[in-house]
Amino acid sequence: MPGSFHCDGRTHCSQMTSCKEATWFINHCPATEMDGNHDGVPCEEQFCRRSSFN
Repeated sequence: MPGSFHCDGRTHCSQMTSCKEATWFINHCPATEMDGNHDGVPCEEQFCRRSSFN
């Protein structure tokens, strides 16, 4: 899936469509506001539930 995402100014979970997309954004784009507790997992309420990583 390389090249599927690109930094386009989106910074919030409400602008994302998946956990994969949000994770890519926090790792590659500046000024994102999707990892409130700074644990490296974005949008935990919307997409990236902790249980999906176990």
